Order: sequence, then structure tokens, then C-alpha cells
Amino acid sequence: MAFPCSPITRSVVILSITQIIGWGALFMAISVTGEAVAADLGLSRATVFLGPTLMLVTMAVCSPPVAGLYRRYGARLVLAAGSLLAVPGLLMLSVAGGPVGYFIAWAIFGIAGAACLTTSAHVFLAELAGEGARRAISAQMLFMALAPSLSWPATGLLEAQIGWRGVSVVYGGLMLLVCVPLHLFALPKMPVAAPSRESRGTVSPRPGRGHRRIIALITAAIALNGFITWGFQLVVVDLFRSFDVADYLAVGFGSAIGVVQMSARLFDFLGANRWNGLTTGLVAALIMPVCLTVLSVGGGTAWSILVFLLLYGLSSGAMSVSRATLPLVFFTPAEYASVAARLGLPLNLAFAAAPPFFTYVLSTHGNGAALAIAFVGSLGTLFSMLALQRLVQKTAGASA
Repeated sequence: MAFPCSPITRSVVILSITQIIGWGALFMAISVTGEAVAADLGLSRATVFLGPTLMLVTMAVCSPPVAGLYRRYGARLVLAAGSLLAVPGLLMLSVAGGPVGYFIAWAIFGIAGAACLTTSAHVFLAELAGEGARRAISAQMLFMALAPSLSWPATGLLEAQIGWRGVSVVYGGLMLLVCVPLHLFALPKMPVAAPSRESRGTVSPRPGRGHRRIIALITAAIALNGFITWGFQLVVVDLFRSFDVADYLAVGFGSAIGVVQMSARLFDFLGANRWNGLTTGLVAALIMPVCLTVLSVGGGTAWSILVFLLLYGLSSGAMSVSRATLPLVFFTPAEYASVAARLGLPLNLAFAAAPPFFTYVLSTHGNGAALAIAFVGSLGTLFSMLALQRLVQKTAGASA
């Protein structure tokens, strides 16, 4: 079959499709089916939502070893293998009769997700696009903003027709019949260069840069920010309710964040050739403490919530792009796979811990404590970004 577009454009479209299906099947569907799963398996909702946490922890543990698979086989085959591995996990979930089978399924999702979800897609684009990887990854993330808008309604419609077990079977079929063939046969095939003995298992940053310091600062910046944004993602509606906002307004305000986040990703994509991932992240890091302060000082009044929505959506949307593209500021596209895989361990652990942590803080200590903790984390992100910016400036000055 002939494709009328460039290999990069084709790959962005294909990966957007498979990532929306993958995240919808392995992570987002439980947001819709969770109540039915809890009732059917005799579990509490809190226990049911430990499944996604287990998945993220498993992804974190599996991320560093996947770097070797990228070097040996290339990201295309890793994506295909992960999509294939997701199928037995989804089928196991569809026949689960209790907590054992349920959590085994989520552990399989974590192993599969380490191979077929976001990091592998970005590694493939870095392999393919080279110096154009920044723009290709930004474009793919722009499409990914549609994932909740597509997967949640589709899951709800399917559940109403065939139940939550049928939803798992359908998603298993999509992973097998759509994602695996697209990864294997529609993505461009690229030769995999055999790494030298000196380069195996290592990441070589560009000359003149402190490797460990850069990795530590990148990890601190995006892990602290991700801890806030992933934590607020599931509790933001309850956060608004804690300010005595009516339920329908709290849900509406929470839904509006996604629109602003997509706008921020679109703005970043349109200007991707004018600035890099560090600039995007620095602006996002500057905005986050401001929006948290506004909501806290404003006490949940209408104006403070509206300002918070706008600034928080812009910051979290821009930082989601920076998370994926920041390593390209300091490392070559060829080194991106190893760096991204190494970052996967601390980042996924932070993402896994955030929702239950903020749920606990909000329910036991109130919105003031939750916002204060988020504010401290946002300052940590800002200081880390400023330190990275200073490293870039010092390197540029030395080169000059």
C-alpha cells in the first residue's frame, strides 16, 4: 500500500492512533468501568484503582531494561511486541474472578506498557526524524490530547452494550488486529546499528556537559511537576468541591482543563522550530506556582478558579511536551532511547504515587495542605529548570 505522505508524517499519524488505543485500553478505560468492576469482583473502588498504580510501578521497573531492546531490535519491534503482550493481559482481565486475576492483568499491562506506550513511540520518532524529532514528538503529543475525549465515550458506549468484560475483549482485539499490524507493517523499517562495546549500556552526553548532573536535574524537574499534574488529574474535581463549588460546576471546570492543555500543546507545536523543550519547560515551570497561589489566595472564588484553570492548563499542557522533548536539548536523537528509558523508572514511580497521595491529603488535611505541597513541588521544578538553563548558558559561553 502506498502512503501519500512523508515517513515522519505517516509515523506521527500511525503512532497517534496506536497510542490512543493503547492508553485507552490499558489505562483510561478503568475510569469508566471501575464502578462495574468493583461491584462484579466484590472490591472497593479504592482497591480497583490500585490497578493503575500497579501498572505504573511495573512500567517504572521495566523501563530501564527496555533501553537494551531499543538498541538491539529498534523501537518498531518493541512497540509491536508490547502491543502483542497487552492482548493476554486484557483477556485475563475479561475473565478475572477476584483480586488475584485482576492484579495479574494490571501487572501484565505494566510490562506491555513499558514497551508499547509513550516512551517507545517517542524513541521511534527520534530514531526516524533525527534532528527533526522535537517537532515530530510535539505533533504526536498534540494528537494524544484527544485520547480521553475519544476513549472515555467509546468505553462508556461499549460498556452499556456488552459490559466491562466485553470492553476488555474488544480492546484486546484492537491491540491485536490494529496496533500490532500498524507497528509491524505500516511504520517505516530502519536498520538497527550495532552498538560498540564502549557504548553498550551507557549514555554519552554531548561534550562538555555533566552527564549525571543533567540526568538528575531533568529527573527532578519533570518528576516533581508530574507528581503535581498526575496527582491533581484525579482529584481536581474534588479540589473544586472542597471550595464549596457546586458539583456540576466542579465537573465542568475540571473538564475545561483538557481544552486549555490541548491549546498549549498546539501553541508549542506551531512554534516548535522557534524554541526548544527547555524553553517550553521553563515557561511552564514559571506559571505553575503562580496558578497555585492564585487559587489558594482567592479561596476558590469564581475568578480564582477561572484564572487557575487557564494557567494550570497552559502549564501542564506545555510541560507534558517538555517532558518528552527536554532530553533532546542535551542529548542527540541517537542517545534519546537510553535517556528516556532511564528516566522512566523515577517518573513512573512519581506518577504512580501522586493520585493516592493527593487523595489522602485532600480528604484528611484539606485543600490548603494539598495546594501547599503542590506549591513546594512546583518551586522544585522551577529551580531545576533554572539550573538546566544555567548549564546551557555556561556551555554556550564556553563555546563562544
